[in-house]
Amino acid sequence: MSTSAILLRSLFAAAAVLACSALLVWASPEHISEETARRLLGVLLGAVVVAYSNSIPKVLAARARLRCSAAEEQAARRFAGWSLVLGGLAYVLAWMVAPLSVAGLIGGALLAIGVALALLRCLRLGSKGSLT
Repeated sequence: MSTSAILLRSLFAAAAVLACSALLVWASPEHISEETARRLLGVLLGAVVVAYSNSIPKVLAARARLRCSAAEEQAARRFAGWSLVLGGLAYVLAWMVAPLSVAGLIGGALLAIGVALALLRCLRLGSKGSLT
């Protein structure tokens, strides 16, 4: 996929998130309750994390930029993708079922665990690779 196609897809996704957010603000409180609007916004943001995290293992790095074998690089990408997808799903679930007063805190903490796991795996891979 070309760089311009990736940029256009990303801009479209950002516009869609902004449009959905604006729609939720407009609909609240006349059409849906404020609690439902906040929960839906949290679910939307978690879904964005899941969607982008799902694409991580599918992006191929140039072989010249690899600091390790291609298999190790792909395994790290797969691990990071799964960690972030599961963290995003936990974020969505927290916004769906947790009390509204702590949904953001619980969801953010669970997502942060996924981010930390992915980051640690990438740092471990970077420290093992040669710097040639």
